[in-house]
Amino acid sequence: MNTQPQLEQCRNCDTQLQGEYCHQCGQQNQLYLRSIFAVVGNLFGEIGHWDSRFYRTLNGLMLRPGFLSKEFVKGRHAAYVPPLRLYFFISLIAFLVLSLTIDYEALTPPAAAAQSAEAAMTDNAPPMLDVEFADARISLPFLTEEDEAKLKEKLAYLSQHPQVLVQKLVSLAPQIILLMMPFWALYLKIIYVFQRRYYLEHLTVALHTHAFLLLSLTILTIVSQAADWLTANTGIRVFDQIADWTENILLIWMATYMLFTQKLFYNQGWGRTLIKFALSALGYVGLLSLAFVAMVIIGVMTA
Repeated sequence: MNTQPQLEQCRNCDTQLQGEYCHQCGQQNQLYLRSIFAVVGNLFGEIGHWDSRFYRTLNGLMLRPGFLSKEFVKGRHAAYVPPLRLYFFISLIAFLVLSLTIDYEALTPPAAAAQSAEAAMTDNAPPMLDVEFADARISLPFLTEEDEAKLKEKLAYLSQHPQVLVQKLVSLAPQIILLMMPFWALYLKIIYVFQRRYYLEHLTVALHTHAFLLLSLTILTIVSQAADWLTANTGIRVFDQIADWTENILLIWMATYMLFTQKLFYNQGWGRTLIKFALSALGYVGLLSLAFVAMVIIGVMTA
């Protein structure tokens, strides 16, 4: 009598299975048509696994400079959220918090607000046009005269409605930073050219450090807003003091984190690390300035 267990076959390609996944086509040996209780149980299991991986990733991201990037380069991927997915998730949260905490109405000039109220009550209200912008001469080599005229009109309008431009810039910021990331990784590859690392290794560092910075700035924003709200509603000034201490500690940790990331990931002596950290800071400020200028131009043209 044959007592050997019968091997299951892959439901996709009929290959005999040797594990949970088919070695021929890669399909998982899982039956999706089952009771609702089994589906719910599996869902909670996946959520629990994702949660444990996410919290493990956050711990490494916030408290261990360069750790996640080193783990990724070593090929240890299963225990952590992938760098690009992590950046997207934190970026979404960061700019959502930023958009919710900005008081756009407070950006409207009093004169513009009065004109807006008058325009709402009358049909023949005069157009809001700032004298400076009306008399300004705009000359950009890549714009035609018609484009320059349209730009002039937009600037005149935005001078009276700055909240429109700010909203546009906030919506553009995640895209601009994401587009800036490959150039920042290229800059890292240039200053660390003799280490002969792959470009994707530098891109991994860029994604992790930007995720850390965005999450830190989100925490700073939440702490500041929470302290202002508590102080305004309780009159207790100690909340502002606690917020100031928290913000100072986090700002110091942000600078320290970036330095130790370069030291621990690239594994060079302190002398070279400090020189390249200074070069990185200068390069990043320059790249960020160019990105900001591009963001403002796109924001003005598309607002």
